[in-house]
Amino acid sequence: MNLKEIREIFAENASPSDKKPMEAYMRNLFDFYGIRAGKRRELSKTYIREAKKADKIDWDFLKSLFEDKMREINYLGLDILRVQTHLLSLSDFDRLVSLAQIRPWWDTIDVIDTIIGSLGLIDSGFEEKILELSTSDNFWLRRIAIGHQRKYKDKTRTNLLAKIIKTNIQIPTQTKDEKFFIEKSIGWALREYSKTNPSWVRDFLDENMDEMPALSRREASKYL
Repeated sequence: MNLKEIREIFAENASPSDKKPMEAYMRNLFDFYGIRAGKRRELSKTYIREAKKADKIDWDFLKSLFEDKMREINYLGLDILRVQTHLLSLSDFDRLVSLAQIRPWWDTIDVIDTIIGSLGLIDSGFEEKILELSTSDNFWLRRIAIGHQRKYKDKTRTNLLAKIIKTNIQIPTQTKDEKFFIEKSIGWALREYSKTNPSWVRDFLDENMDEMPALSRREASKYL
């Protein structure tokens, strides 16, 4: 896979009319070609097909995709990583965390969190690492820890989920964004698990009613 070629193909399919609203939606934090998700997936098919055939992850190439100034190319990096999840082991944990910290925002963090979380289903040593992440000074990394079990369903480790949430309720938030994204992620993690075990989520909310932020309670209660 060739980054220069990818840039050329994406640039040829840029849409100036979609570029500005896409950038505005992301608070003008990132540059976009203006390629909508469906079109981007179509343009990416060849690269995704190659990634699926690979027997190892090209971390240098992935890093170059995550570092690119165009957001759609960052998304391609995530798409490739997602189809190569089966190649990951716990030894890749720190590499994934490093990728997560390149140009982070909710649109990338909320994909890579469950990719990192997949390691928890294959290695018992994962818990120590994710607990360390849950107390990070970087709130995006704490958001990853909070949401890493969103796809676990009946494999959810409730003790771990509870511990991470309680820890993050107690950590003072420094900015309005940090407060919002942490509280929202707590609610989202609980809401997802409520689809599998609503009684546990109800009990957890009741037991932590006084400490639980209103936004987290509201999000968590959506399906209860």
